[in-house]
Amino acid sequence: MAESETWNEAIAKELSFDCLGEPERPITEEMCANAGARYAAVFSRAEDMVKAALEVKRRNQDVFCKLPFCVTIEAEAFGADVSLNSLYGVPAVSHFRYERVEDIPTLPAMDFSQGRVHEVLRAASMLSEAGETVILNMEGPFTILGQLVPSKQIYKGIYRQQEKLRSLSRWITSQLVRYAREAEAHGVSILSYADPTVAAELISPQLYTELCGEISYEVLQAIENATEKVVIHLCNKTSVAFQKAGFCTMERIVPKAGVSYGEALLQAIQAPDVRCIGHGCIQRTYCPAGGCLYKLNLK
Repeated sequence: MAESETWNEAIAKELSFDCLGEPERPITEEMCANAGARYAAVFSRAEDMVKAALEVKRRNQDVFCKLPFCVTIEAEAFGADVSLNSLYGVPAVSHFRYERVEDIPTLPAMDFSQGRVHEVLRAASMLSEAGETVILNMEGPFTILGQLVPSKQIYKGIYRQQEKLRSLSRWITSQLVRYAREAEAHGVSILSYADPTVAAELISPQLYTELCGEISYEVLQAIENATEKVVIHLCNKTSVAFQKAGFCTMERIVPKAGVSYGEALLQAIQAPDVRCIGHGCIQRTYCPAGGCLYKLNLK
């Protein structure tokens, strides 16, 4: 690996690529039928999650099994009202529990003994015990809050309710750390972390650095400190802004020729000093690796 590098124009150009985002509908009725899973149950029952995860891996010729199949798991554990959206076919917030950021009271602790979060962890264990390498998608504090209150209220809060947002984020961080420990204990190898609600281009660089990026830094540092070997994979949208704001440096990892991004990632996480990977896209694990992987070192 090269020496750690801080942000510069050359790095900015190197890391510029279009984000694929989440697939519009990665799980279909036809795919579930082929996997022997019930469509609605792949979002709520471990046995069906496992069948669907294995089928997605097989179809994509991937090296990872990925869980869950929606972005509402954490928010629901904090009290969001979630139901299966008939238009898009995935769980979504049916209505916001709170109207404004200042209306949000103390949030509950995540309960890993019941509900869909329990089923996700159970599915991770089942896949891990079957010899699969598991990636768990984890949402950040602002994206979670954006499912409890309208997103426009989050942006208002960034300007007018910063202390309230910090307080809520500190609590959410403490629970995400607990979730990360549970995930590791249930066999998860990689946490795919993103907080797209506060993408850096949507707010000023100063606000990102002083509030949103700082909160992301606290989450990532806390997870690294609380876990033993689980690797955090930051989405490109999050990690580029994160390094640009000065919260980390990077080291390039050059993969073998002809491997997929997933194969290169699988090799990289074997190194004991790799705890955070960024500037890549977890949706591209079955695509050619191309250039480099990027180890991130938190400051």
